[in-house]
Amino acid sequence: MCPRISAVKIIESSDLDYTIIRTQWFSSDNRIDYEITHKGEPFRNPSAYISRKSIAHLIMLLCFDSTFGKHESLGINKPLR
Repeated sequence: MCPRISAVKIIESSDLDYTIIRTQWFSSDNRIDYEITHKGEPFRNPSAYISRKSIAHLIMLLCFDSTFGKHESLGINKPLR
C-alpha cells in the first residue's frame, strides 16, 4: 500500500481533529478560484492547475471555522468554466 494512503488511514482512524486536503497541481495564478469535492468525488476539472492563493484561502477558512472540514477529506480544484 502507498505510504500516503497508509498515513491517511491512520489519521482517519484516530480521534484527532483533522482535515485532509487533496490538491491538484499548483499554479502561480494570482486568483482565488476553486471548488471543493469530498472524499470519493473526483475532481470536476482534473487537468487544471489550482492556484496557491486558492489553497491558502481554503486553509484560512479551515483555521477560522473549527467545524468546517472537521474529520473530512477535501479536494480542492479549479472549476470548469
